[in-house]
Amino acid sequence: MRSTPLLSAVRRALDAAGLGRPGQTLVAGLSGGPDSTALVEALASLRRERGFTLVAAHLDHRLRRAARADAAFCEELCARLSVPLELGHEDVKARAAGEKQGLEAAARAARHGFLRDVAAEHGAAAIALGHTLDDQAETLLLRLVRGAGGDGLAAMRPFAGDLFRPLLAVSRADVLHHLARRRLGFREDASNRDRRHERNRLRHDLLPRLERAFHGRVRAHLAATADLLARDAEALDAWARRALAQARGNRGRGVGVQVEDGLSCEVLGRRPEAVASRVIRLWLADNGGLAGVGRVHVETLLALCRAGSGRFALPGAREARVGRGRLRLERNRAKGLPRMLGRSGGRPAAAEGK
Repeated sequence: MRSTPLLSAVRRALDAAGLGRPGQTLVAGLSGGPDSTALVEALASLRRERGFTLVAAHLDHRLRRAARADAAFCEELCARLSVPLELGHEDVKARAAGEKQGLEAAARAARHGFLRDVAAEHGAAAIALGHTLDDQAETLLLRLVRGAGGDGLAAMRPFAGDLFRPLLAVSRADVLHHLARRRLGFREDASNRDRRHERNRLRHDLLPRLERAFHGRVRAHLAATADLLARDAEALDAWARRALAQARGNRGRGVGVQVEDGLSCEVLGRRPEAVASRVIRLWLADNGGLAGVGRVHVETLLALCRAGSGRFALPGAREARVGRGRLRLERNRAKGLPRMLGRSGGRPAAAEGK
């Protein structure tokens, strides 16, 4: 088996993540596009030399007329590679309407849910996805123009939770080279050229212009920036987790369990704002989740702590209150609660997007 840059990159990614060991199972998402096709073929090749089990999974989003042909392609590919294939389908348009979210977000949620169901069924160690260096560069730029912070600009991680992305160091050109060497076809999604989608405008218009205006390494440099920001984010997260434990201090005790008694405003005030903001987000994630929580909410809670008193309505029917030096959460039973009520000494940040 002749190696390719893509195959070598997947080997390194498996080693770095501690995956692909004898007895392990990996589930790989397979759309039939070039990236996922190359990924499944590479993992199938490495499976033989490493002794792990590979299962492919394909979800029909019911968005494309060519969906049946896509599924048939995936079936033929997996038969050729002797890889078991799990097929699923979901009406993503109906899901997006029911959950009042965008089509792209609904499709991602449906896809990840399906892949996690398949992974659970097979006892998989991780879910492999075909995101490449080009996808990473595009994601960083998209989030930059939308006003993301450092965490958002860190974009995708090679291994995050149960998601494994072994192609993040691989360019789209390397993918096509690998497919040509293996004499593999793939499916083209016509929607990938629809300029109505932001990512497509960025992929086909903005990035090529940047490469002509500067140099051909723009995508690689953007992906490298995302990697550097991810390392910084990991260090700040570790600092924030230690600060969270200190800010919680001695929590009250109920019958056999500890009762969350909020955070010490004094401890939060001693930390850099970048760390204090992360402490707030970690704390909210533990107490009702982060759905709907944006930068303005976090900055307002820090302002309440500086003010020393006040209350603030949060997403998830929660209310934050500051008193006696602590920031606490309660269920919000009031209707029409003002966004912030507090004494002088601290002002909420201006309302901005996430």
